[in-house]
Amino acid sequence: MLTHQWGRELRKSGYRTTVAVRFRVPDDEPVTVSHYNRKPVSMTAAKAAALIRAHPDPRGYEVFLPRAVRAAEIHDVRHVSGVTGWRHMPDAHGTPPCPNPCCVTRGEYGSRKIRARAE
Repeated sequence: MLTHQWGRELRKSGYRTTVAVRFRVPDDEPVTVSHYNRKPVSMTAAKAAALIRAHPDPRGYEVFLPRAVRAAEIHDVRHVSGVTGWRHMPDAHGTPPCPNPCCVTRGEYGSRKIRARAE
C-alpha cells in the first residue's frame, strides 16, 4: 500500500471503482520486482519483500506474479478509498508544478493558471 498514484491515473481515464485483493504466495515463489521504469529483476517472493522492506523510501516498487492467483491464496477483497495518493508526485507539497507542456497538458485542472504563472 505504498504507491497509490496508479489509482489517480486510472480515475483520470474514467475508472471509478477500485478494489484491493490481498493474497499470499509461498516464500519460494518466483516473482519479478521493479522500481518505476527500471529493469525488472527475478527473485523469490521472500527476497522481494525483504528488498522492499529494507529500502528507505519503498514507494514505487512493483511485484509481478507470472501466474494466476488461486482462490485459496486470496485472504481479503475490499474497496479502496478514492482519496489515496499524491496529486502530482511524491513529496510535491511546497514545490510549484512544472509548466512544461509535457508535464501539464491542456485541459488538465488548473493548467491555464500554471502556464500563466510561468510566463
